[in-house]
Amino acid sequence: MSSLTKEDMHFVMSRVPKDIREIMQQKGLVLAGGFIRETIARGKVNDIDLFGTTKEALKAAATELALNRKGRLHETENAFTVLAPPRMPVQFITRWLVDTPSEYIDFFDFTVCQAAIWFEQGEWRSAASPYFYPDLAARRLTYTFPRREEDAGGSMLRVRKFISRGYDIQVGSLAGVMARVFRSIDMEKIRGNDEAHVSQIIHGILREVDPLAVVDGFDVSELNV
Repeated sequence: MSSLTKEDMHFVMSRVPKDIREIMQQKGLVLAGGFIRETIARGKVNDIDLFGTTKEALKAAATELALNRKGRLHETENAFTVLAPPRMPVQFITRWLVDTPSEYIDFFDFTVCQAAIWFEQGEWRSAASPYFYPDLAARRLTYTFPRREEDAGGSMLRVRKFISRGYDIQVGSLAGVMARVFRSIDMEKIRGNDEAHVSQIIHGILREVDPLAVVDGFDVSELNV
């Protein structure tokens, strides 16, 4: 386990809205994933993902933020999302719950996502994969083979997203991503069928979690309301 540099940690937190910093401090929530990566890389930030120890605590925090921002609270089986345009969407992730803040980075499927920041004992702290900085600098996708509950095609579609942003993925990591998709297929259904039939099955798996159409259960157009 490594950590972010103090300079990067403070830079990231300086870009976090004040009300989110206050909620993190008061509720013991953890900032992790894409917001940290894109802020450090000077990329485009789409939303803020916050994590906590219980679904109840996350719901309470999301409800409070929605009221304060006079926004809408959207609930799915994976998260509570606060929408208050033109402000950035904030997702309170309920799919993965752990007690130790640094454990959250183990849920991410690529090392360039494995970074977290939280407030503890009066100061901001961080954790990151030892490969976070090298892979971010090289714009390289290294698959982590995470032990987590997720949609089978999720990582494959994130590969497409990252490639469109200039990232590269080596054969070993791509094979790992493909393996997760293949393990979700009922082999009896494809036995004896041609590639076109198998392609349709895989296409169905990928469409279930297509981020170009849906963001955590709601239409992307809702973000522009």
